[in-house]
Amino acid sequence: MIALVTGGAGVVGKALCRELLGRGVCVRVLTLPGDTQAGALPAGVEVYFGDVTDPDSIRKAFAGVDLVYHLAAILLSTKPGAFDRINAGGTHNVVAAAKDAGVHRLVYVSSISVTYPVLTEYGKSKLAGESFVRDSGLSWTIVRPTLVIGEPVGRGGGIEFNMYADYVCHFPVYFLPGGGKCLKRPVASVDLVKGIALAGLSEGAVGKTYALAGKRVMSMAEMASAILKVAKMRHLMLPLPWWIARKLAVLKGWIGGRRVTAEQALSGFLFDAAPDIADAERDLGYKPGSPL
Repeated sequence: MIALVTGGAGVVGKALCRELLGRGVCVRVLTLPGDTQAGALPAGVEVYFGDVTDPDSIRKAFAGVDLVYHLAAILLSTKPGAFDRINAGGTHNVVAAAKDAGVHRLVYVSSISVTYPVLTEYGKSKLAGESFVRDSGLSWTIVRPTLVIGEPVGRGGGIEFNMYADYVCHFPVYFLPGGGKCLKRPVASVDLVKGIALAGLSEGAVGKTYALAGKRVMSMAEMASAILKVAKMRHLMLPLPWWIARKLAVLKGWIGGRRVTAEQALSGFLFDAAPDIADAERDLGYKPGSPL
């Protein structure tokens, strides 16, 4: 079996490559031209360069492929139309290339943010990608990761959690909108990668959507305390009323700066992301631990 991992030179992508190689799968990666991280891919991985927004540049990577794991996306941007062009449009192009090449299976790595009651531009783009996948005619599976935590904490995981950890550790007194009561179910990167791999290798997963989260539900305030404990720091949290957070959009500057819009910075503090993982446990044999 040959599996193609789009965005495979990223942190999660490289880990997925190692997981698949360990399961006896031949792995091919599609990454952007000039991506210096391609040199850090595991030995034995075949590398193709292309941009998912340019259909002609990616077609060769799909030749002879049995299974596609579509990870390529952007998480943060303030450029108008960037999410739609790369996340939604890129997924449309990946689906088309997979169909043209006769690929049998496609696993789409979406985001738990598509379940928020009010979607950010990022969430809208990932939800649009899900629609392209469901309507593709391919044998598909969709996975929705929550906050991804690497090892050591704050490194090697998802950019959202790393930014949050940096924020909490940077300021001796830090503010949390709503007192940090928003609930999350963070997932360790090693568990997430196993879940993604299993989603493509399990026949019972075809046509299904799974939340991939950790074992434990935590509030944002509890996560902050755990981060500080690991870092051996004692910082003071002060609740920030929502009307102030919305009015000033202060988290944009504190956490994301120019990389993230105020809307996206605040959404993670406003909406719960603590999904049920029973379906993944039953169908995939998914057994996550509790990060932090």
